[in-house]
Amino acid sequence: MNPDELRQSLLAIRARLGERQQFAQRDALKNESGRLTARAPTHMAEQASDEQELDMIVSRLTDSSRTLLEIQEALDRLDAGQFNVCEECGGKIGFRRLTIHPWARYCIECQRRIEEERS
Repeated sequence: MNPDELRQSLLAIRARLGERQQFAQRDALKNESGRLTARAPTHMAEQASDEQELDMIVSRLTDSSRTLLEIQEALDRLDAGQFNVCEECGGKIGFRRLTIHPWARYCIECQRRIEEERS
């Protein structure tokens, strides 16, 4: 994957995530009639269900915000000419890895080691 293809891939993913975030934010504020307002459940079970749904939306928004940050950092690395350089060992990040995970910061060997150290 050349830098231009990688940039296009990152920009497309960023756009999709941004759209999903907007949809999730609107969904969190909709009431049953579809109007954008804060919900006010009347039953405890309804409130618990709404809170669980809101927790899931917040979790998705947090995950996508984290990914958007990683994508921006990858775009910055592209601008600096470091898009396929592992931040841990300085080696090359493989073509296949960048195709699957275009914002990868580490080569597959370093990523495995980092994950093993965390567990």
